[in-house]
Amino acid sequence: MLKTAMVVGGGHPYFDKRVYLKCVEPLSKICKEVIYVSARKRTGQYEVPDNVVDVFVDNMPIRTVKRTIFWDRVHREVILSQEPPIDLIILHDIPIGYVFPNRYVRKLKDKYQSKIIIDLHEYLPETLFPSVPENSLITNINDKMIVDPYIREADGYVVVSEHGRDYLLKKGIPETNILKSPNYAHSIPNVYGEKTNAIGFVGRLVRQNGPNAIARMARIVVEKYGLEFRFIGTDKDAVTGLFDDNWILHNEKVSFFGMLPYENMLQEISKLKFVISHLEISAKNTIYSLPNKFFDSLVSKTPIIVPSQLIEQRSILEEYDIGYYLDLEKSQWTDDLEKIFRDQKEYDRKVSNIAKHYREFLWETHESEYLDFIKRISKGE
Repeated sequence: MLKTAMVVGGGHPYFDKRVYLKCVEPLSKICKEVIYVSARKRTGQYEVPDNVVDVFVDNMPIRTVKRTIFWDRVHREVILSQEPPIDLIILHDIPIGYVFPNRYVRKLKDKYQSKIIIDLHEYLPETLFPSVPENSLITNINDKMIVDPYIREADGYVVVSEHGRDYLLKKGIPETNILKSPNYAHSIPNVYGEKTNAIGFVGRLVRQNGPNAIARMARIVVEKYGLEFRFIGTDKDAVTGLFDDNWILHNEKVSFFGMLPYENMLQEISKLKFVISHLEISAKNTIYSLPNKFFDSLVSKTPIIVPSQLIEQRSILEEYDIGYYLDLEKSQWTDDLEKIFRDQKEYDRKVSNIAKHYREFLWETHESEYLDFIKRISKGE
């Protein structure tokens, strides 16, 4: 058992599914103490193990410039003020700021004599500064001046996808030091609902999800095929102004369920006949995304329809034959819905395949692999 580990979650919510449920909580099982440094306070959402110690750094600015000038210094001082030794430090994304983060990681290693693991989440150099327009020169500067020196100070790496693994391998990082750990679901429905003639979008709808493409599909689903369309995780009031045509806000066959408790959300997903993923393919971080809701839908035993351009999601659906693809680069991509909705035999086969494999998409199936990786890196093996 490790004595002390420190997890730096940065601006992620305290109970973030990746930072807390896939890192802090598992570490509490193999460490005497887990120091959890967060910019968000604990809420009553989950029962936290007694050996998790909160270190809260308040008032994190949203804007990168303000955060870099004012907050990062305070945040770094707090992290460096803990009592040594610390066996392991896990950094999520780049939570320590963009000003020579590699030098700061060196300070951490020198003071605490610890191993460092970086969980890159779904990091892409193109999205390091979201408010800056994507530009190849800026991307190269971000990567070579900030991220590359930073990651080379670490001893181990956790990534969400194959794309993340390839990114590190191209930099010469040994494959044995990389663990691919997708955003697997944390539960299954307590009771699976009976399938209904409804299709749904899961999660909070924002512009980056392709709301107008979703509305276009919803209209066809409702008017041509007579199905219902449900937004699970989106409040109607929150989408005002997202759609070019507001018919979707007033149609009786379109429902907005809002945010639901996790177990309730899974049950509602299980009632859907299909789930659709993002219908937006211009952003690179969307193309390579593997969001929590993707795996939540699969453990709820509901086939997913994704754009064929979403490489990581499509790869999993193809491997297990559990979903469908639409080519959004075709002007009449909605025509392909006909075959999906009419072929009951194909649908039944995909549902059967999900029933065979859904436990592959649960975190509990993979937690021991994660902890074994943590132990190995901590020992310097």
